[in-house]
Formats: sequence, structure tokens, C-alpha cells
Amino acid sequence: MDLFFIKLIYLNQMKSYFLLFIFIVGTYSVHAQKKDEYIVVESAKSPIKMGQGKYDNSFLSHLSIALRASTLGGGIQAATPINDYFNLRAGLDLMNFKTSSINISLDDPDGAFNQALGYTPDYKMKGKLNLTHGNVLVDFHPTKGIFHLTAGFYIGTNKVKADGMLVDPDGKKAELRPGQSWPTINFDGHQLEIDDADLNAELQLGKVIKPYFGLGLGRAIAHNRVSFKFELGALYQGDYTLKQNGKKIDANKNLSENFDDVDKYTNLLKWWPMLNFQISYRIF
Repeated sequence: MDLFFIKLIYLNQMKSYFLLFIFIVGTYSVHAQKKDEYIVVESAKSPIKMGQGKYDNSFLSHLSIALRASTLGGGIQAATPINDYFNLRAGLDLMNFKTSSINISLDDPDGAFNQALGYTPDYKMKGKLNLTHGNVLVDFHPTKGIFHLTAGFYIGTNKVKADGMLVDPDGKKAELRPGQSWPTINFDGHQLEIDDADLNAELQLGKVIKPYFGLGLGRAIAHNRVSFKFELGALYQGDYTLKQNGKKIDANKNLSENFDDVDKYTNLLKWWPMLNFQISYRIF
């Protein structure tokens, strides 16, 4: 597996997003001080505000459709109010990402590669990330304003596929010494088989059902026709699963490691950072 690719998945997404979110929060808060309570009478084109009163937020009284861009990819979502304080949302997010060719240095703590090849090879690979998730979320607006807390769950899979081969110092496909056999490679306690220098594996990041908690600014359901929403949160994925040739590989932490400090990054994969921006249009 590709340690560099794991770092890229978790760290590269949040490299600039957090500072961007803080800037947006400050700017949006300054310009979003408006009255939220009034009576609405629907016409064919737009709602009419009639003095001080109460906006109609009864269950299924409105429906909004949103386009999303987040750290889970692009998506679409529908939302309806539950009451004055709660909104219900459901949607779908998709993302596919491929890396260029990457060389990963391997460790040889037991000398198995030096014996079989005469050197310690590199792992030359390409990675592919596939994310497919449905979601059901509830927004809580404690002051009926734009600030909200969100809780719910995502249903789907985060999968990382690594396809590559072992190469010699010249970048050519590794070859065994006469009379030798291929050793195994150990990734975070998982023993991976090498097939004539080829090494392919699939990492499923966590469980299918993932609880989520976040906070943000904006509305999923506009009081006029269009609204914007920013959200920062995290999904809890749990432990990952490693497969090779479609079969799950059990972990044995007593194995010598071929990927330096890999456990520091696989532990981080239990949490998936979420930054979301969406634009919503209220249908009715």
C-alpha cells in the first residue's frame, strides 16, 4: 500500500480548507444580520413578507434542492423543515481521484528482500480513491439564525486501491535471484503477497455506516429562493479493512513493518474531515 497516498488523502484536503472556513465564517457573520421572523404568503413568483410574525416552518411546508462541493466530492441534496429549529436533509456525494505514478521506499528489517533480490526495492504504484455516500442529516438552529449544529450519518464506502510493482534501483521491475522466492510485505501488521514483483491491494476506510457531527453557517432552506451554507465537521469511520485478491487480510501487530510509521497515519483514517459548501434553491 501507498503511505504517501494515505498522507495525501487525510492531510492534503485540510491543508487550506480550515483557514478558508474561518475567513468565510467571519465575513458571512457580518453580512447576515437580518430579521428571520415574518409571515409569508406564497405567490406564483416569490414569497411576500408581511410585517412581524412567524415564517412557516411546519413539516414538509418547504422543499429545497442543493448542489454541494465537499471533501467527500460533489453531490446533490434535498431538505425540508421539521419545525422552527430543525431541518431534515438527505442526499448523495460522489468522488473519484487518481494519482500519477509514485515511488515508495520500503524498509527491510528482516533482510528478506536483500536475500531474495540482493537489494531493498522500491514500490512503484498508482493509487485510486473512490468515495460513494448517501447521507441523512438534521440541522439544529438554536437561535433560529444562520448558525447550526448538524448530526446524522453517511452510508457508503471510502476505498483506496493501489496497483504497482517492486522495482530495482534503476526503476526496472525487480527480479529474484536464482533459487529464491518472493517474500511477503507487511503493511501495518497485514501480510501482503507479491506476485512476480506485482503488488496490488485495496483499503476500505472504515465501516459502511458512519456517524457525523458538524457545525456551520447558512441555511439548507432559503427564506427567499436561494441560500448558501458552509459546514465543518467529521465522520467517524472506525478501523479500516485491507483486502488482496478480494480476500480480507487479518492483522498481526507482531510482524516486522516494511512501511515506516504507517500506523500513525492509519489511526488518523478513523476520522474523515468534512468541509462542505452548498448552494440551495427553494422549490416551494
